[in-house]
Amino acid sequence: MHNSIQILFTGQHIEKEVVKSIPQKWVIDAFPFIETIYSADPITLHAIHELSKHNAFVVITSQVAADWVTENIGFVPNWTIACMKGQTQKALSDKGWGALVQYTASNSLELAKQIASYIPKATTIHFLGSNQRLANLPDYLQEKGFVVNEIVAYTTDAKQQILTKQYDGIVFLSPSAVNSFFNQHAIENKVVLFAIGETTAKAIQKRSQNEVVVSEGVSQTELFQTIYNYYQAICL
Repeated sequence: MHNSIQILFTGQHIEKEVVKSIPQKWVIDAFPFIETIYSADPITLHAIHELSKHNAFVVITSQVAADWVTENIGFVPNWTIACMKGQTQKALSDKGWGALVQYTASNSLELAKQIASYIPKATTIHFLGSNQRLANLPDYLQEKGFVVNEIVAYTTDAKQQILTKQYDGIVFLSPSAVNSFFNQHAIENKVVLFAIGETTAKAIQKRSQNEVVVSEGVSQTELFQTIYNYYQAICL
């Protein structure tokens, strides 16, 4: 393997477990291209507190939304939760909400199809997302006849970053980061782009013709294993 692999990580943070496993001679620069801000809107907070008093079917598709709701509700509510596998599910489990999770998937459309298959259409779907959420899940469920109550748990804003060098690979965790990056920078054709899932990969493919490598799993650990395996294979 090359003595030095230069990687740009565009997410907001690299997990500690991943940092420990990074090969010694790799250089990973972490520059977040988005920033998320928890909703502090009184109407939104009142709505989530009221919802916590009732049985409800709640969809959570990001770790940020999971952190927001568990921080704003000081007990485990009587909810049924559908969420994304990986960091979202882990965040809920870490806060003691794991038993509420009844449906999981690796992408939002797959999760929507599960919900439509198993949940009665009379059930209101409460969807915790951001101001820039992808429309796949709510649109699909509404087309199937469900009422979707969207709650904006956080806002996602682009973050400006100045880059001073070229990278061998660039890592993306979300479509928002993809769009923020390509709105600011152009890259050489040889740069390899890594995506944590198919949704992010599709966002990359809309902005670039470069090679895209998609992690089979939806955790950072699996993503970085995919990156390691890629460079190990091409450098043998």
